[in-house]
Amino acid sequence: MNKNYPKGSEWRKWDLHVHTPSSIYHRYGPNSEETWENFMKDIENIPSDFAVLGINDYFFIDGYERLIEERKSNNRLSNIDLILPVVEFRIDKFAGIDFGKLKRINLHVIFSNDLPLETIKSQFLQTLEQSYSLESGEQWTRAITKESIEELGAKIKKGVPAEELFKYGTDLEEGFNNLNVREDKIFEALQKDCFKGKYIIAIGKTEWGDLKWTDASIATKKSVINKADIVFTASESIEAFNKAKEQLTAHKVNDLLLDCSDSHYLSSSSDKDRIGNCFTWIKADPTFEGLIQILYEPQERIRISDKNPNLEFDKPYISNIKFKNNLNVFKDEDDLSFKQNEGIPLNQNLVTIIGGRGEGKSMLTEYLASSFIGQEHSKEGIFNKNGEVNLSYHKSNQSEDDIINFDLTEDKKAVEFIYINQGRLKTLVEKKDKQFQLANSIRKLAKLTEPEFNKQLDKQILENLESFHELNRFFKTKDEDRNFINSIEYLESQEIAINDFISNITTSENKDKLEKYSENLRNRNNLNSKLKELNEFEEKLNSSIEKLNLEISRINGENSMISIIELSALKKQFDEIIAWKSTLLKEVEIISVTISAVKEEFKDYKGDLTTLLNDIDKFQKNLSQIRENITISKSKKEQLTEFKKRIFFSDPEQISLIDKIKIDYESQVSELLKNWEDFKDVDSKERLNPSQKAIMKNLLTDLEIEVKIDFDIDKFYSLIYHSIDGAKWRIKGNIEAQKNAFGVTDLDSFYDFIRTKYLDFYESDNIHSKTLKDIFFKESERKQFLKVFPILKYKGKDLNKISVGQKGTVYLKMMLATEAFSKPIIFDQPEDDLDNEFIMQNLISLFKELKQYRQVIIVTHNANLVVNADAEQVIIASNVDGALNYVSGSLENQLINSKICQILEGGELAFEKRRRKYQQIQ
Repeated sequence: MNKNYPKGSEWRKWDLHVHTPSSIYHRYGPNSEETWENFMKDIENIPSDFAVLGINDYFFIDGYERLIEERKSNNRLSNIDLILPVVEFRIDKFAGIDFGKLKRINLHVIFSNDLPLETIKSQFLQTLEQSYSLESGEQWTRAITKESIEELGAKIKKGVPAEELFKYGTDLEEGFNNLNVREDKIFEALQKDCFKGKYIIAIGKTEWGDLKWTDASIATKKSVINKADIVFTASESIEAFNKAKEQLTAHKVNDLLLDCSDSHYLSSSSDKDRIGNCFTWIKADPTFEGLIQILYEPQERIRISDKNPNLEFDKPYISNIKFKNNLNVFKDEDDLSFKQNEGIPLNQNLVTIIGGRGEGKSMLTEYLASSFIGQEHSKEGIFNKNGEVNLSYHKSNQSEDDIINFDLTEDKKAVEFIYINQGRLKTLVEKKDKQFQLANSIRKLAKLTEPEFNKQLDKQILENLESFHELNRFFKTKDEDRNFINSIEYLESQEIAINDFISNITTSENKDKLEKYSENLRNRNNLNSKLKELNEFEEKLNSSIEKLNLEISRINGENSMISIIELSALKKQFDEIIAWKSTLLKEVEIISVTISAVKEEFKDYKGDLTTLLNDIDKFQKNLSQIRENITISKSKKEQLTEFKKRIFFSDPEQISLIDKIKIDYESQVSELLKNWEDFKDVDSKERLNPSQKAIMKNLLTDLEIEVKIDFDIDKFYSLIYHSIDGAKWRIKGNIEAQKNAFGVTDLDSFYDFIRTKYLDFYESDNIHSKTLKDIFFKESERKQFLKVFPILKYKGKDLNKISVGQKGTVYLKMMLATEAFSKPIIFDQPEDDLDNEFIMQNLISLFKELKQYRQVIIVTHNANLVVNADAEQVIIASNVDGALNYVSGSLENQLINSKICQILEGGELAFEKRRRKYQQIQ
């Protein structure tokens, strides 16, 4: 692990214009040990946010030299990470202009701390000669040293009248106030190879701004500021700083402006030029190389603020990964292991993980992701989770207290982040026949309303349809003679017949006949009863004689003492019985003829004629019931007509339920389109700041949706198959025959079928009517072939008609647009899933913007994603004999820098492109 700032570039305060008690001009007090002690204590007590100071004692580096020695020998100023030597000159650029005292343009040379002090002195300061013309005409030409400047001051004061000398300062001060160094001499001195890449030029904004814009000076004025790398100012407030920067921008000159304290006073002073009064934050390692980064990425690397820019937006982030011991990556395998480390501290902005093939860059993120709910596992094996890996997760960056620390075990941890593993987007968008699933994913990402058929309408349709079919069944009911017993026509015919019948039998003539019929019937029954009685008596006589003769024979035995009884003995009785029976039969025959005649007259009546007169009330009641049934049937007929109209036919006064089905799907389309417009209306989202709105607009550029009502004809007929009774209709297995019979080819013909053909098919004995009804009218069935869903379009093209890389790009843009400012995202090799044009033209700048609001961790072999996205931290994976190790640092870290160029194809080119970008800005 790199010991020098392994967490990469972080926000720290940088004050590059601090004067010490060694300055020619300062207000700390006399240049004494007490003053120096107060000065150093003041530095040691400034807020902990300060990490870098530029020590600026005008032409000299004595104060810098003392502070470096104090750090080395006495461990003073240990709270400051970096102290840089800065040399300040006043350059005389505009002849003929009265600058006034201390009003020359200030040019600052910020040197690398790696330069030996002797090199700065001998190869730069002592090589600068300057000429000065005294009023006496004498020329002063010297190298710039304290002694030579004092000599110049003394010579200047020599020409001043004695009574005016009290207005002048010391010889050193007067020499300093009047010495202006030629700009070309400064740049000439810096051309030595020992200074190459070891200095930065800054210009003082205040003095530069005081110069008037004249025709003679305008070109020179622009030239001097544009030749500088950065611009210094010492602002009273952030508002004053912003105003100064706006002026530079308006003049179209170098506006890379830094706020500095330009401290001449201790922090206890109320003067603005005091220690600690600085608003500049720089996101870089506290190194000279870190400072250079602001030249390439000034917008991303510089903030002017009174608080740490990290606290500007609350965001969760993974802060540390520690392997407590060497750990086999997979269970039951020992050929690959994570090497024990002191921890990989993670930056909360953009973290990139690089390494060669098989070096373990993706393995690290896969291992982490597999420990959390809903994340993926490695395809190479089962990860070994035995608690040897510790992870720290900050729920917020606003406080160090809001942190979760835990060891990774088999148990899942509920830590929210987005993990996109290698090839996931490509796999998702390449799935064949998954148009609806992809559209549904897009819908969920955009938080569009899920298309849902109106449940109340669905219930209303089913209830109305069931009532309609129930009424239809009522009128279709038949008796054994196949009469439609509930039809109005049949009931009315019954009403007429019964009414006529009752009227017929209640005439006086028919009433006499029925009364005579009843009397004759009674008489015939009496005669038949008498005949039955005579027949039984006759049989009884015969039986009695036989029994008596048997008894006589038993008593006689072998004797014949008692005579056998002869039938002739009762001849008279038998004859009388026969004669009586004959008379009765003749009377029965005569009465039966009369009865038959009456029955013929009432042959239509199937009941008992003897009770017919008594049953008149029953017939009347039956007639009343029939009339009531007629009323009921008429009411049901009206209901049937109304239901049929309500379901199938629209008119100006009423929209049919079928048309309401159509309208509901169209409403779903409108609702989705409205949702999409609301989603894209970034300007109305008050919770977003202007920068976030710009990010959202960028993400949503080129994206539009078309909402489709999709009718899946194949799925429709696969369901229709089940409604056909194959035993009665031989076309069941023939799809073409089904299509010809049903005539449904698209959504319009689907609605036409319901209106014009459905009832005929429903009532056909070739169809399973309930199944048919459910297919067309039950939404839970219908949604299998009829759906509303959004089709995302990218640059005007259907998502299903663009390349896989473009699909992945669209899906990522949607994913980021919906969760752009929330939980961390880990993306394994985005270049494998995304359109290359998008990576180069959009993704790099997108990551640069997004990292302000969320932690972004990417595994990549694309140098541009590392370098030109200005990654705050680069983690380098290595595999030595199966041991995976990780070192990390910033882009400005020379070790990391060189590794990027070694590992990533195009690494050097990416750095060069970054440098050229800055040069173009200048």
